[in-house]
Amino acid sequence: MEQINKKSSGEGSFLSFVIIVIIQDVLKKWLLIVLAALVVGVGTYIKVSRDYSPIYQTTTTFVVTTRGASTTVYSNLSSTSSLASVFTELLNSSILRKNILSEIGAASFNGSIDASVVAETNLITVRVRASNPREAFLVAEAIINHHEELTYQIVDSVSLEVLGKPTVPMSPINFSSAKSQATKMMMYTAVGVAVILAVMSYFKDTVRSGKEAKEKLDCRYLGEIPHEEKYKTLSSRIHRKKKSILITNPVTSFKFVETIRKLRHRTEQLMNGKKVLMVTSLLENEGKSTVSVNLALSLAQKHNKVLLIDCDLRKPACYAILEQKKFTNGLRSVLLDEANLSEALIRERKTGMYLLLERKADKNSGDLISSEKMQALLRWARKEFDYVILDLPPMAEVSDAESMTEFADAVLLVVRQNAAMAPAINKAAASLENSKAKLLGCVLNNVYKMPFVESSGYGYGYGGYGKYGHYGHYGNYASKRNNK
Repeated sequence: MEQINKKSSGEGSFLSFVIIVIIQDVLKKWLLIVLAALVVGVGTYIKVSRDYSPIYQTTTTFVVTTRGASTTVYSNLSSTSSLASVFTELLNSSILRKNILSEIGAASFNGSIDASVVAETNLITVRVRASNPREAFLVAEAIINHHEELTYQIVDSVSLEVLGKPTVPMSPINFSSAKSQATKMMMYTAVGVAVILAVMSYFKDTVRSGKEAKEKLDCRYLGEIPHEEKYKTLSSRIHRKKKSILITNPVTSFKFVETIRKLRHRTEQLMNGKKVLMVTSLLENEGKSTVSVNLALSLAQKHNKVLLIDCDLRKPACYAILEQKKFTNGLRSVLLDEANLSEALIRERKTGMYLLLERKADKNSGDLISSEKMQALLRWARKEFDYVILDLPPMAEVSDAESMTEFADAVLLVVRQNAAMAPAINKAAASLENSKAKLLGCVLNNVYKMPFVESSGYGYGYGGYGKYGHYGHYGNYASKRNNK
């Protein structure tokens, strides 16, 4: 007898590193990452734009010559070098600035003025920088008009002639870095949020691998069922046409078919002659209906007489997986005495499996599942079939599954990878353990793995519902009327 692992949640390999799950968790929050990056980026752009002050520059070039008849190139170069060392101080002197301000009609000038020698020439370049282009140009013009008043008094042996007049600058010399800074901060924020989400995923107490299932869950672990792609071709992905994830579908992978066969074999062993098996999960969208359908098909392929009943009247799904959409009467009609069982029962020709399905969702149909009519139906099914598979609603949503344990022989709990928290799963398992039905164990569903990493256990894909590929031919099966 297999020993059931009783390690509590959080022990053992609680922090096992499953990179594909972490990547998925991060990608699921892509909108949060984008919004955080946009908020920080816009905030950075606004702040940098507010702090940005454009600087406009215009230049004037002077030729320095030495006064006197014995002027030589050497003397001009020497004079230029001597003048350049003090010219910047002269241009920024209070006297010249006073004259400049008077000419441009301004109370102050917050820009800068400096001069430098053009290497190996007798040319001096004067640069004027200001916060707006007009002010820079006017100051440069004022320097041309008033420089002689100061330089003649201090350096009377040289003369300055204007070689290049200033022009109005058309663009600032310091471009705003708001865009680049915002882009950089957006990237940093996106990476930062992604890292935080990855860390949160790493510490999340869900079941992410078979190893964690064995160590975290207080019930028998039956194996893992890897993810199978719902879109088999590029065209189907573009047109959003899902293929049925069924063992009878030719496009379903051999790995999927083989793993369902292994699950069937394990179930048969654990059932040990019992007939009625409930399949449920803790949360919605964990793949319980797909497991129910394929397990029933696999049992039927082994020449067992199998009945699949969709007991999830609040959100029926088996009809969609099997592409059974044309029947008129279903389980609800039978339980409400609106139709005979023979009018609702369908037989699948390819495997001989019998179906009792439902199409219309009804949130107020919980009492029907635990009704005397349902009990009578199950008593009849026990006599007529080798196996009866019941697809029950999620335990976290309603109490249908727990109430049905009184009428079933065994329960299979489907746990989707990285969905429900381990403590919640253990609580659900404990509730099932204390019921009349035998808890066979749990199967880890929709397990993603990195490419080229071999999986251990079962290979099966979690499937949503939509337009599936063609599946089999069905006919009505006339059976014995259910005795009232």
